[in-house]
Amino acid sequence: MKQNKIIPTLLAIAFIVIAWQVIALSIGFPAIFPSVIDLLKETGRLVTSDDFFIHIIITILRGLTGFIISFVIAFLFALTSTFSSFWKTFFRPFIIVSRSIPIISLVLIALLWFSPPQLPIFIALVTMFPILYQNILIGLEQVDSKLLEMSTVFGKTKINQLFHIYLPSAKLVIFDGIKTAMGFGWRAIIMGEVLAQPIHGIGTAMKQAQSFINISEVIAWTVVAVAISYLFEYIVRLIQKINIESKLPKASEFKYYKSIQSSDIKTIKLVNVKKQFNPNIVFDSLDLEFDSSALNCLKGSSGRGKTTLLKLISGILQPNSGEIMLFNEYSLAYSFQDLRLLPWLTVTENIGYVMHQAQLHKQEISNRIAFLLEKMELSDYAHKYPHQLSGGQQQRVVLARALAAQSDILLLDEPLTGLDSDLKIRILDFISEWMKAYRPLVIWATHEDIHMEGVEVIEIML
Repeated sequence: MKQNKIIPTLLAIAFIVIAWQVIALSIGFPAIFPSVIDLLKETGRLVTSDDFFIHIIITILRGLTGFIISFVIAFLFALTSTFSSFWKTFFRPFIIVSRSIPIISLVLIALLWFSPPQLPIFIALVTMFPILYQNILIGLEQVDSKLLEMSTVFGKTKINQLFHIYLPSAKLVIFDGIKTAMGFGWRAIIMGEVLAQPIHGIGTAMKQAQSFINISEVIAWTVVAVAISYLFEYIVRLIQKINIESKLPKASEFKYYKSIQSSDIKTIKLVNVKKQFNPNIVFDSLDLEFDSSALNCLKGSSGRGKTTLLKLISGILQPNSGEIMLFNEYSLAYSFQDLRLLPWLTVTENIGYVMHQAQLHKQEISNRIAFLLEKMELSDYAHKYPHQLSGGQQQRVVLARALAAQSDILLLDEPLTGLDSDLKIRILDFISEWMKAYRPLVIWATHEDIHMEGVEVIEIML
């Protein structure tokens, strides 16, 4: 693949060099259109000059300063706009104006406002800001709402969602914006230096060469500027590929059961609950009560409202009327029928995501994940990503994630979909063990018959 890209690139460079040399020879006036040899000589002279690297470093520092300031402001504005339609509408005119003003107008005004070293930074900032804002906002707004719902059910904060869902989801679009903004900003920095004439900088050196009608030096500096721009784009691409994987110690034990959770009966009561998706009424005056003394099995054909009921209990959906009463501040876990795995995390990381890492030692997290992977027969897939798994394997990861939370209330929506009969039996046996050890309130939505040794199953028809 790399060779397929390198050959056309080298051919394109060779074509440009040959075409340049042919034009230079046909014009025959090196002072106006130097040959390739003259350009190479001039570039070599520049590189060995005393102030070559000073010019480059100063210009790069100005560019980085403008980029950092514009990125921070754009990120804060975009983040605010993502969570507030008021501020998104408020910022819109500023973005349109900043994107529409001709650069030369900004330069002429900035010449009166700023000192020569400050002007290039200002021009770069104003040039990059609207590009960065727009890309960051688009990236943050394209986040899958189902992943956010999953995260909320497991008790994750907005800050956690920002770093583990919003930013990873928006990563590609944000980096595309960074590359575009840096390309425009780099040119704006040099343009600002050409016009403002600070003591050092690539633009200053180019202007001085132009004043002495040294076209070879102007073009040589242009080549240097293009090379630096390409280098920064290459660095950004490398950073974009970095995927930081959380490091956990190797599991030291698999039997990690703690003391049995509180033997208090956990209870959920639904009183006169109505849920309607216009014009379809799913529930009208529904009264139900669940407790942790048995496995609560929701039965019914497809479309009867099993998933809707689980979403109402979890808080993903709100009833049109009626009340859902939880008699304590219960923690919830949910094995979703539509999976909702984070695609940028491995199997291990997806399971570990729901565990409260501030409250658990890393060794305990590792032990719990390894134990669940073994019971779900997924140990060989610990470091795979969701797209590398089959549908049945993904379903088991979702179930393992729900169990890893060790919550008071466990909601299971068709968790055994796509599994063969023998594997279903083994996992049912394990869930039976789990329920006896932790005594959660389990509500299981399924169209199948569930049998567990030593666990009472109450069927609730919808």
